[in-house]
Order: sequence, then C-alpha cells, then structure tokens
Amino acid sequence: MTSVRATTIGFIAAGLLAGVVAVPAEAGCTRKIVNKSALTALVSRDGGPWVAVPPHRSQSIRLTQPGRVDFALVCGAGGPESAVSRTSLTYSAIIDRCYYEIGTGFFEDQLGPGFVPGTQDTAPLTANMPRQGDVVIGPRVEAGCPAEFRAAVHSRY
Repeated sequence: MTSVRATTIGFIAAGLLAGVVAVPAEAGCTRKIVNKSALTALVSRDGGPWVAVPPHRSQSIRLTQPGRVDFALVCGAGGPESAVSRTSLTYSAIIDRCYYEIGTGFFEDQLGPGFVPGTQDTAPLTANMPRQGDVVIGPRVEAGCPAEFRAAVHSRY
C-alpha cells in the first residue's frame, strides 16, 4: 500500500514538473501610456490597430519581444493621417524588463538604456518615466492645432 502511494505521488510530482518545464518563458510587461495633454493620442504596437487614449486618461499596453510603438497626436477626433505630431519608439522586452530604446548606448550597461538626458529628443513624449516602459504625453502640445481647437480647449479648463 505504501509503495502504491509513493508511486502515485511520484507520478503526480513528475507530471507537475514536466508541465512546468514544458512551458516556455515569455518575455513581456504591461506598462502605461499616460496622456496629460488636451490632444487625443493614438497608439499602435508593432503595426497593429490604432488605440485611442483620450485627453487626461491612461491606457495599459503589453510590450512583448522587441518591437515598435507608433504615437500620433490628433486634435479632437481623427485618424493618424491628421496627426499634428507623430513619433515611433522601439522597445525591448527581456523577461520582465521592458524599456524604450533611447540614446546612444553611452554607459548603457552601468546606468540602463536612455538614462542620459538629452541623448534623443522624444518631445512631446517622455519615455521610460516614471518607470521603464512607461510613456507620458504632454501636458502642453496643443501648438500644432487649429486656433478654434485651442480656444475650445482653453475655455473648458
């Protein structure tokens, strides 16, 4: 009876261990895109569909493997073709560490990518803040919008 119980427990343990070993490790992180501007931000990951991030809202994004995120800022409603500002950022996802690749690699091993300020202008975006892989948009990026849009925005706030 004892050997049957030990054998059963052994098979269960082996099955669980095989299931853990068979699952491949997946790189990826969920990060935030925070829109602090009065514009609508459109975001596309790796050439996929555009997702709208309304003014003063945030959206989670899943970064997996190396890839690219495209940003288009539009006045009110509209598609990426009517953007007043467009930017693309490449990113890396290594196990649970995700970050936008900014800069020249100067002291990258010691300080992390994109650490040295002024190495790449990403305005009006602030990338890798408040944590690596996050993006903050704004707050003042309305300069490219028509005058009637700016007047409407200022009258509401």
